[in-house]
Amino acid sequence: MSNSTKIIKTLVAVLALSAIVGCARMDSPSQQSRAASDAELAGAWYQIYFDTSSATVNPRGQLVIDNAANIAMNAGPTRVTVIGRTDRVGSAPDNLALAHQRANAVRDALIAAGVPSAEIDTSWSGESNQAVSTANDADEPRNRVVDVTVVQQPR
Repeated sequence: MSNSTKIIKTLVAVLALSAIVGCARMDSPSQQSRAASDAELAGAWYQIYFDTSSATVNPRGQLVIDNAANIAMNAGPTRVTVIGRTDRVGSAPDNLALAHQRANAVRDALIAAGVPSAEIDTSWSGESNQAVSTANDADEPRNRVVDVTVVQQPR
């Protein structure tokens, strides 16, 4: 496993944890438990699918983004996590760059829909951590996706 892959996996884990429990400092275990239970899914887990080798959000994807943005803007304080992924068509470096482009396209669409950029955490994993394991050069639509999660933060 390359160092960049390890770094990306570590960053994804850190972003996910910070989105779940927030970045607030806690003084006691009971406060930590309460904060963890207070952070909850504000909407749902959303997926925006892409065509092969494309980072263009299609009309159906825009509907999903608009729904996620509506939840994020109306659920009180939230964190939105955006993670770009690809299938295994093409080289791993190209797929990592494509996942980055897809994540940024979804982030930009969320911002255009009214979600403050400061509430959005964006990352990408390329062809690693796929929903469906495939061989190289396998065209798998379920892996050409950006995952979006809206988490309500404690008040």
